[in-house]
Amino acid sequence: MSGPPVPPARPDDLAQAVLDGEPRALERWYRAEHPPVWRLCLGFLADRAEADDVAQDAMLHLHDRLERWDRTRPFETWRNSVVLNFCRDRRRRAEARERAERSALEHALPARLPEPGAALEQGELAELVTRGLSALTEREREAFVLHDLEGRPADEVARTMDIAQGSVRALLTLARRRLRNLLAPRLEGYFPGSERG
Repeated sequence: MSGPPVPPARPDDLAQAVLDGEPRALERWYRAEHPPVWRLCLGFLADRAEADDVAQDAMLHLHDRLERWDRTRPFETWRNSVVLNFCRDRRRRAEARERAERSALEHALPARLPEPGAALEQGELAELVTRGLSALTEREREAFVLHDLEGRPADEVARTMDIAQGSVRALLTLARRRLRNLLAPRLEGYFPGSERG
């Protein structure tokens, strides 16, 4: 007779298990952390193929720096900061190439979008959102991904980005307005209102 299901381990506990050298902890940590790291890379870089590649490197980067994690800070907050800085460094090293890719994405709209009011397929929605993200400034995209897509509170986003909460709110307002202007009416009602804090 089996007992109740075991709840998934908390990110902090998994990271600590890796640091403690527990058997199979690294494998469990990798399986748990790769999906959110990939989502962050996709949001920050606004390029699915590059996110696939960068997420692997970001995981290695995280593992290499795991001993630097301050246990007084939630692991997820620390992880988001590390991945954000990793993606920023990646962008700085490949700035010219990224500009070309962003320009290509912005001009790669399909010849015919669905009729207004038609339901968007999940893949089409994801593609439209990715194109919209590529048109945001770097800081707008970072704030939008962390707050609106990843659901992190504004004070945590401010700490992750090392800026004031007021700056986070301003960046979110600009990002949402720019995305609405670019994607409306295709995604009407999809993006949260600017009053969300």
